[in-house]
Amino acid sequence: MKHITLTRKTVLCLALAAAWQAQAADDTATATGGERTLDTVEVFATEANSWRAGSIGVGAFRDTPAKEVPMTVNVIDRDLLDAQQANSLYEAMKNTAGVTRAQLGATAYDNLSIRGLLVDNRSSYRLNGGLPIVNLIDLPLENKERVEVLKGVSGLYYGFVPPSGIINLITKRAGSTPVTALQLSTDDNGSFVAGVDVGRRFGNEGQFGARVNLVGGKLQSAVDGADGDRYLFAGAFDWKVTDRWLLKLDVEDIAKDVVEQSSILALPAVNGKITLPRIPDPRNRIAPDWANYDAKGQNVQLRNDFALTDNWVWTVEAGRSELERDRNFSRMRNYDVTTGEGILDIFRTRNQKFINRNVRTELAGRFETGPVTHDFTFGHSRNTLSTSLGNTHTVSVAQNLYNPRDIAEIPVAHGQDARSSHTRDRGWYVFDRAALGDWLLIAGARASKFEFEHATDKSQDYTKRKISPTVAAVWKLTPATNLYAGYLEGMEDGGIARPTAVNAGTSLEPLVTRQWEGGVKTEWPGVQANAALFQIERPMNGEVDGIYQRLGEARLRGVELSAGGQISPRWGIFSSMQWIDAEFIKAENDKRIVGNRPANTPGVTASLFVEHRLAAIPGLALSAGAYYTGKREVDAFNRAEVDGFTRYDLGARYRTKIVGNQLDLAATVENVTDKRYWAAAGDSKVDSNAPLLAVGMPRTLRVSAKMSF
Repeated sequence: MKHITLTRKTVLCLALAAAWQAQAADDTATATGGERTLDTVEVFATEANSWRAGSIGVGAFRDTPAKEVPMTVNVIDRDLLDAQQANSLYEAMKNTAGVTRAQLGATAYDNLSIRGLLVDNRSSYRLNGGLPIVNLIDLPLENKERVEVLKGVSGLYYGFVPPSGIINLITKRAGSTPVTALQLSTDDNGSFVAGVDVGRRFGNEGQFGARVNLVGGKLQSAVDGADGDRYLFAGAFDWKVTDRWLLKLDVEDIAKDVVEQSSILALPAVNGKITLPRIPDPRNRIAPDWANYDAKGQNVQLRNDFALTDNWVWTVEAGRSELERDRNFSRMRNYDVTTGEGILDIFRTRNQKFINRNVRTELAGRFETGPVTHDFTFGHSRNTLSTSLGNTHTVSVAQNLYNPRDIAEIPVAHGQDARSSHTRDRGWYVFDRAALGDWLLIAGARASKFEFEHATDKSQDYTKRKISPTVAAVWKLTPATNLYAGYLEGMEDGGIARPTAVNAGTSLEPLVTRQWEGGVKTEWPGVQANAALFQIERPMNGEVDGIYQRLGEARLRGVELSAGGQISPRWGIFSSMQWIDAEFIKAENDKRIVGNRPANTPGVTASLFVEHRLAAIPGLALSAGAYYTGKREVDAFNRAEVDGFTRYDLGARYRTKIVGNQLDLAATVENVTDKRYWAAAGDSKVDSNAPLLAVGMPRTLRVSAKMSF
């Protein structure tokens, strides 16, 4: 693999230098008491260990109380992450209704779907509400304060992104209390990971801050022989230059090298039906032991906030996310469902590189027009995504799905790396939150220009312009309850035909999505609860008879419920449920899909997590979780479906002190019943070559210990 532009040594040097010139203020300018001022650095959550959302940090709703956001928002705070020992994005978001895996299992990285719509790995994952980070490696959680999920269309602020939603990762920052913690974790598969978390403030007035996380260790999944290692260096640096000027720098250096388990290609349909195999033992490694997924990523984000007056703040932020990977992806195909004998294709890819560059500037302020108070934002953003697919050599060998054999490494001669393609998404946006009595009226629009530059075929280049509106209203029914309704439009990249398609390399024009949503958000002592009705209309692209093309339009109508918080001093709860009616309502060519459900879209998902803190044993908490995913179609022709499943987890954590230092011990058993299930089904596209399936992980015990000094 070629070296990434910023070497790990360079990142460490930048981080150490910035530790003495870093920012204060967890977030930028906020509106308080009629004035927009620059915050001091505080813990981002509104209430410690609350499992409730305070102000969110995503999109046009940055610094807005979650109750005033006219969209579905789920927030998983640090204490809930710790209570569940979440070590991946999926494990963090399993409490969030409508979230499922797509195409892949859990060994390499989390490929996710929300409401049956793929979450784009290049544009839908954000760092601190801004930088689009490349989710082609397990994004670390050790340095995160919380995970936010803004569901639905988000084009006003983020431009060309799919309507599945935005996953926003908020980093830990140095607060007024010094932090020094050492954490060790292991599992019954043999993994061992160690980490250090240090946070300090410096200067006569605490104007400098640094929060550094260093993590490394050996990985061993439940899949026999799927081992590897991972590394993380993360730094969050703050500098309050003056009372009106804040600087903030975030740096992440990530590496993961692990054997990737094979996916399973569903068999071709016979008489309009696909016969699915029985679920293989998830402990059996189908891929060869040299099928490594070796990825290295770096994220750098710099943000500048300057208060022009007491009511107006100018923000400029810039960042870069880069990932390089060598991958040996494998898939089983043409197998006998009885004996398991079939063919394993191994795609040996080298030197893939993905680079995101982001620049944003905006002016935000507050003013009044008679009885109306306006929170106004005007800004411009530019995202540039560059992609080099490297070079790929494919080999095929005999393998057994149920009783896999070891496969000796097959040497290949790699060709020349592919040239890079580029997309540029530029846009001006304006957004106004007008408060009048018990009403909050929201209006905004984005004027976008999207440019695609093909790597080789310039006839595929195109430019698209679009104005995307957003309108919504929030009514304060009572001091604790808000009603809301809104309409949003968004756009997303139409995609490129994959190398195996008949029209490989063909690019399709962007898709325009429309969303309607209404709901209620309420609070009572210790708990937040939300209910929402939504409808999304979205064009769909995919393959029919090997040709990548516009398929038609899908409509998704749903109901989502959620509640979370501390229902008493000793009981915490986090729950969600979603019902969704999804179907194709239009077809461009193949009318067979009309009325069908899109692939990998469960009709029902639900989750419940409960923790009880025992009075008899101070410091001990016991927990249990149940996570249900309903039946899913494997393709848009609805030629087969996978069964629904419920995964049960149990956990315990204990807090005590040793020699005056806080010690936190935790243990979690995932998939207590050791149930076999399909974790992923289909890829949300019509694929004449059949969709991919992935098997869920077996029962796993994980334990950890953290000492805070």
